[in-house]
Amino acid sequence: MYHRWTLTEPDNASVYGLSQAINVSVPIAKALVNRGINTFEEAKLFFRPSLENCYSPFLMTGMKEAATRLCDAIETGEQIMIYGDYDVDGTTGTSILYLYLKETGAKVSYYINDRHSEGYGVAISGLEEACKRGATIVISVDCGITAIEPAKFCKSKAVDFIVCDHHEPVKDETGEELLPDAFAILNPKQKSCGYPFKELCGCGVAFKLMQGISEMRKLEGSIAAAYLDLVAVAIAADIVKMNSENRILMAEGLKRINGHQDGNKHRAAGNGGNDENSIARLGLRAMATECGLDLQTASSERIVFTVAPRINAAGRLGDAKRAIDLFTATSEAEATTAAKILEAENLERRAIDRENFIEAEKIAASQLASRGRSSLVLYKPDWHQGVIGIVASRIVEKFYLPTVIFTDSGDNLKGSVRSVFGLNVHAALTMCKDLIVQFGGHAYAAGLTIEPKNLEVFREAFDAACAAQLTEDLRVPALKIDAELELEHLTPNFLGVMRQFAPFGPENWRPLFLTKGISMAFKPKLLKDQHLKFAVRKPDGELIDAIGFNMLQHFKALENGKAKVSLVYSVEENEWNGKTSLQLKLRDLKVDEN
Repeated sequence: MYHRWTLTEPDNASVYGLSQAINVSVPIAKALVNRGINTFEEAKLFFRPSLENCYSPFLMTGMKEAATRLCDAIETGEQIMIYGDYDVDGTTGTSILYLYLKETGAKVSYYINDRHSEGYGVAISGLEEACKRGATIVISVDCGITAIEPAKFCKSKAVDFIVCDHHEPVKDETGEELLPDAFAILNPKQKSCGYPFKELCGCGVAFKLMQGISEMRKLEGSIAAAYLDLVAVAIAADIVKMNSENRILMAEGLKRINGHQDGNKHRAAGNGGNDENSIARLGLRAMATECGLDLQTASSERIVFTVAPRINAAGRLGDAKRAIDLFTATSEAEATTAAKILEAENLERRAIDRENFIEAEKIAASQLASRGRSSLVLYKPDWHQGVIGIVASRIVEKFYLPTVIFTDSGDNLKGSVRSVFGLNVHAALTMCKDLIVQFGGHAYAAGLTIEPKNLEVFREAFDAACAAQLTEDLRVPALKIDAELELEHLTPNFLGVMRQFAPFGPENWRPLFLTKGISMAFKPKLLKDQHLKFAVRKPDGELIDAIGFNMLQHFKALENGKAKVSLVYSVEENEWNGKTSLQLKLRDLKVDEN
């Protein structure tokens, strides 16, 4: 796919001032300034993330009320039920809150909604189960901000409803938020909340509640911090912004997962096995073994592609409670059994995903052949509800248009929405709300339900709503380049600084650099008929490997090895046969005309 290259131009005074203040090269200083890091103190906080720099949980609207109520319930032995969503964010958040409350002596149970029979959000059937269990408090995790009717049901049954969510509240025609009449709402995105960081995931909000309870009960902070391994999994899997408090929680969670609890970066002695140094819980270790993830070197990026899809498979195809079984396992046998079940479900999910994507791709191509569009709205009655979100993401990757994938769900159509960078699909859906039974989500991902009779009208209305936002620039994926870089800058010290930019994610992706007019040292190779590999030579003669995954389209132009190229790449570490070397991971390239 063609990319639009955008070379950022941060303020020169800030760049050179920071370069001198922390003794780094100008390209590194540019990458930092692009991430909002302008001073020595800001750089110190960035490179040394610490829980000490987290915000007080009591800055969050509703925290005092929620924590006080739960402290009272713990003391008096009231029944508490946690109501969690079925994805990674919901199941990790449910798990940590359940385990934490049990540890504090609470009488607590959990309930995970069924994707297929109950759909997303708080269902009355789940609240009826809470009443059967004698619960006087229900805490929703990663859902609940749109639970208007469920909140009324709770009130009618004298059940206190506490919301832990991070999704956008629904708004009425005047732009006012429509919030559930809950006992307390913990959601940094609600208008009345002055919490300084708005981008926590659902599990992160649950963790802040745990911190609030700990402070009220004067418990050691380490009790809540012990659950940061699962908070890290949620942050990575939910693709929330990797800055501010999320980056701190992610970094601290990775320390537990990697076994670097003292914060040191060196690898502890031993053979690198998953169990030797990591203090992650049993379930996470079992899952890592199942998917071939070395916990000592686990990163946010690796978690996204290994652990996350396997946890999500539980809610997509089967019973999401299996994910809770994994995270709350108390023996290696329990954890291993749960991990193997999730692995089997993930293999099944991948097969269904491939089949549904092939069908969706054909329908999308047909729609685009008939007329120009600003979006894609695709429907097939037998597509699997559990994978339509994945299929929507893959269609966006293929056609680079905001996409809705619908399938049958009872008497209605259930849809999953994914967007392109810069286009707010939640706002687009709001413009179509008269055609929608219900919807919710974020700027770049959402879910909705419509009546079948409204499909065609919705398709055109959604397309018009997207067209209003979709400028010509937004129709082409952009590569945001941090700085131009000469090859002589590529040293072991440079790589060491790049490592410290981790953990990576939205708002803190791996820095991208541009080098122009490079000659290849040798003819390029084609790996597995699709991946491009060649070497470039530094001025001192040192060779550096460059690899571009899925870049077959460039091979012919480079085949003779004589072309000069401009490269956009990240600087990464490559381990092979026990040796570590610097490698350029290509994001795009252009053959120089002269």
